[in-house]
Amino acid sequence: MQDRESIYRQVIDAISHSDTTVLDRFLAEQLIDHNPIPNQSPGRIGFKEWMASARTSFPDLRGMIEDVILCKDEYLVGRVRWRGTQQGPFAGLPPTQKAVAMDAIHIVRFDADLIVEWWGIADIFGAIHQLGGKVMLE
Repeated sequence: MQDRESIYRQVIDAISHSDTTVLDRFLAEQLIDHNPIPNQSPGRIGFKEWMASARTSFPDLRGMIEDVILCKDEYLVGRVRWRGTQQGPFAGLPPTQKAVAMDAIHIVRFDADLIVEWWGIADIFGAIHQLGGKVMLE
């Protein structure tokens, strides 16, 4: 049995390298993604759809884990800084060819060596601002 931090680090690295085989190994088929993108399918398939969408916007997307906090029992919290160059549409913005750095917080629940739930909150407003977009709050 691998430790939670090692599995989480491998998943972030897999996203950085578009390696779906690692996701197949560590994400439950019926993964619950609590913050899906619009029209995302459920389960591991949906998580892969999110990854493909992110890599369409930022083909060179790379995640650097800044902090990992191991919580009670089966939970882990991670803080990641994602970096990439916008080469596809993102949040309604056309490609800008600008570099962006976006922080995200993940809460991950494990069952043995599988991630069964994933919460992900990213600083989308900060990324839009870096790309020259306007954030309008009503």
